[in-house]
Amino acid sequence: MKKSSIKLLTVFLLVTILSAISLSACTAPELSADYNEVEVKTAAENVVTLLNAQDSEGLRALFTEQMNVAITDDVFVQIYAAIEGGGTFDTIESVNVVGSTDKSTAEEFATSVVTVKYENKSFTYTITFNKQMQLAGLYYK
Repeated sequence: MKKSSIKLLTVFLLVTILSAISLSACTAPELSADYNEVEVKTAAENVVTLLNAQDSEGLRALFTEQMNVAITDDVFVQIYAAIEGGGTFDTIESVNVVGSTDKSTAEEFATSVVTVKYENKSFTYTITFNKQMQLAGLYYK
């Protein structure tokens, strides 16, 4: 397995774990008072816009240091190819925000689950921000 693939797998695993933690309870965990829900929603919508525009530099400007290391140019090519398979962007159908906490570090995050409709299919993006509103996780399915 390539080093970049291992890094990508690590990032996606982290995001999946954070998402599972935040979505596994009967009720969604509350967003920390350190976050503004409207700001998180707006930032998540901006990430979707940057993805649709294939603006790697714009995304890198939002990334945490760990994300900048893990998401290489080759990974961006893979992400953009998958999104292009959905066809032309249509609309953002829903944006939901929940809070989560990394149990090992006690760091709080805001996770936004964004459902986006494209011409041929829909994607669900799970976009996680740290308290500095840096992009700490990005997952799509």
